[in-house]
Amino acid sequence: MTVKQISGIHPYNDLFYRSCFFNCFFPIVKLHDQEVAPYLLNDQFVYGITENGLLQIDWMSAHDPEKIMNLQGIQVEKVTYCPNLIEKVKQDVTSGRPVIVWVDPYVQRGRKEYLTTHSRHSILITGFDENQQIFHVLENRHLDNLSYEHQVLSFKDVQKGYDTFHEHFQPNDQFHSYAAFYFDSDKLSTELFNRKTTYFLRNMHGQIDEIEKGITALETFYEQFSQWDDIDKLVASFNQIMNTKKVELYRLNLIKDDLPELVEWMERILAEWEKARHQAAKLLFSGEMSSRYQANIKASLEQIIHDETHWLEALAIKCKRECGVS
Repeated sequence: MTVKQISGIHPYNDLFYRSCFFNCFFPIVKLHDQEVAPYLLNDQFVYGITENGLLQIDWMSAHDPEKIMNLQGIQVEKVTYCPNLIEKVKQDVTSGRPVIVWVDPYVQRGRKEYLTTHSRHSILITGFDENQQIFHVLENRHLDNLSYEHQVLSFKDVQKGYDTFHEHFQPNDQFHSYAAFYFDSDKLSTELFNRKTTYFLRNMHGQIDEIEKGITALETFYEQFSQWDDIDKLVASFNQIMNTKKVELYRLNLIKDDLPELVEWMERILAEWEKARHQAAKLLFSGEMSSRYQANIKASLEQIIHDETHWLEALAIKCKRECGVS
């Protein structure tokens, strides 16, 4: 067969989750009529400070995402390095198995990273045309935004991107740069996450102390903020936090009817981070550390600390009730 296309796979552009891998993986989840919610409700997000004093949010998972995947009946064949990439992809796609591979956009013609920036990037391969020597793929147009769509890449470009990824990043034996997915209904067992709110609260219960430590880190950043003078890194930090807070709000809206108070607090937190980022962008464009912009950012940070504290208090009460802790 010279042409093959797996039908029913659509781009996932609801939100950016963790890395481009998951935005390639979630279309596979939906292909098999499974939900994305168990992955989103599995995580805890905790503020932290880098060695350079920059604020960030760390992600922690209650369950291994691969465990969730397997419970959804989705199985995977993983390969550390695939020496016969093109033939292997064609075999798997012909068998109805979509494939995710890691590539380096540095050698992908037509991308802004072409011959300028090395980066880790995954693509979802859903079909091929042997006559035209092309793969049908899902990937985003730009690495820094949600623009996933159906595209075509030549066999040659995919091979080159895959090889360059290994040559430049040299991943260890624990990293799998090739993954082919298939569905096994006999292994479907969703009892763990059938009740979304219960699943979420039980996942969060064991991490309350870590989240509280994160708020302490946020307070430390607030106190030291006047010492910060790298505006580019500040904006990048706020962007990462904003993206994570969007995920937090999105997932809370999945269980909004049970936890409306948590949704309301998170809406306030996200709105305040938007204000802080807007002021940081003004700092960036002004080219200097304006005291007025700095004061506005500090005011937003102070409000965020207040709101995060109340959000955590409300969460802790809900977790204790769910887990039967007095």
